[in-house]
Amino acid sequence: MCGRDDRPIGADARATIRSDDRVIVVFLLLLSMVVLAVLVYYSVTILEGLPDVLPDLVRPA
Repeated sequence: MCGRDDRPIGADARATIRSDDRVIVVFLLLLSMVVLAVLVYYSVTILEGLPDVLPDLVRPA
């Protein structure tokens, strides 16, 4: 039997799982960057919508 492969059955599965883990990590990293960008965008939008503080309303320290 010269065509027989003596490698364990799980060897290829472990490589696939590692590759899937990398894809999941990259996906989660990109997702967290998108969430951070949306959070910053809406924070800036809300802060720009606030009225400006008038100088005579500010109490001296």
